[in-house]
Amino acid sequence: MTEQLYYHIQKLVPGFTVTQEKIAPFLHTRMVKKEELLLRENEICDTIYFVNKGCLYLFYEDKAERQVIHFALENWWITDYKTFADGKLAVYSIAAIEDSEITCMSRKNYESLLLQYPLLALYFNKIHERAYGAALMKQKTFATVSKEDFYRYFRNTYPELIQRIPDPIFASYMGVSMDILKTYQDLYVS
Repeated sequence: MTEQLYYHIQKLVPGFTVTQEKIAPFLHTRMVKKEELLLRENEICDTIYFVNKGCLYLFYEDKAERQVIHFALENWWITDYKTFADGKLAVYSIAAIEDSEITCMSRKNYESLLLQYPLLALYFNKIHERAYGAALMKQKTFATVSKEDFYRYFRNTYPELIQRIPDPIFASYMGVSMDILKTYQDLYVS
């Protein structure tokens, strides 16, 4: 377990006093290379990932093209939540956008951790509330503004993230071609 994750837990749940040593056996940290796949569609999704350093993304394949759904930067968790919860085959894949350090926890360890330390359920509830709120905001924004306005919104709201995402991945996230993305970038050169 990294100190970063431990501090993240304490930040969201200040009353959490269990030592790192007691939580560490439930987790393992590893390095992943750029474009390394952590999860593939149609595999069992039994792991949730915390990003210590780097950036991951969630996507699915459609007609041999990646359709990007979500990103995870430092201090964000990511998994295929639908299949992580029910143990079925993944409907999404997860890959690294850049070389990354991640902390991994299996579904079995996740459930054991929550049973042994129930206050961590509050931590994960806060994580999931934030993630769900962000997903709803993306959906609303995406549905109510033009693609150009969405680009401007994303650029203004997440300037550090947009610098780290390769253009083809961001174009997929927006649902536009590379030519359209280039047009938007040219319009909003700082």
